[in-house]
Amino acid sequence: MRLIYFDEVKYQKGAQPFYFLGGIIVSADDVWHLENELAKISGKYFGTSILTRHTEFHASDIFHRKANFKSWNNPEKRADLVKKLAKILDSRPNVAKAFVCIQPEQMLVNTSFDDKAFMFFTEKIENYLRSINSPGLLIGDRENKKVSEQFAVDLSRYRRNGTLYQLGTELLHLIDTVHFTDSHHSRMLQLADLYVWLLQLQFNSNDNDKNQLRQMILDYVSRETKIFQPTKYKIWPNQPR
Repeated sequence: MRLIYFDEVKYQKGAQPFYFLGGIIVSADDVWHLENELAKISGKYFGTSILTRHTEFHASDIFHRKANFKSWNNPEKRADLVKKLAKILDSRPNVAKAFVCIQPEQMLVNTSFDDKAFMFFTEKIENYLRSINSPGLLIGDRENKKVSEQFAVDLSRYRRNGTLYQLGTELLHLIDTVHFTDSHHSRMLQLADLYVWLLQLQFNSNDNDKNQLRQMILDYVSRETKIFQPTKYKIWPNQPR
């Protein structure tokens, strides 16, 4: 049995050219170990491991000094925390990673790119679960009620009829529905958030980037971890992998 914790990075015209949907695929044993490590980090930085909004590791908030990290003026301290979280994410060798990256501005019609990303994501997860002959359960961040309800309906439809298009995929290994909870109540969703946030950081970087904090994080993740080596992914409208 595998649990698939996933999150999104929203498309913002003129600011964020990509829409990401990605996540981590873990066993119960992985969850046990990862939660224990994150509890230690939470105790160090927040003084408690209890899950509340005030103890949430949200990657964008760390980077931009928001919410729980508003007073963190030192960029090296913020980079160090992101590195510690990335090291934990990379610490379990059997944790798989999958993502879909949609480029809405290259689509003829971009009104349903989040639905399309979810369909592609379920296909990639199904392909991975087949390869290890295991059922899997999707768990997402309950941030947007409309999207949450639509994803649940879409998964039910895909499980019954297969995904769309002529060469659609039968979803034989994803079970039940899509379960949603608040990210501040799940360390695993916080790792999924970290994963997709790091992806967008990588995709939006270039050789002329002068942001020192971004470069410190990207250099570490690229050099010291395998986070940027996904198990399954699709960049659309480019070719799938």
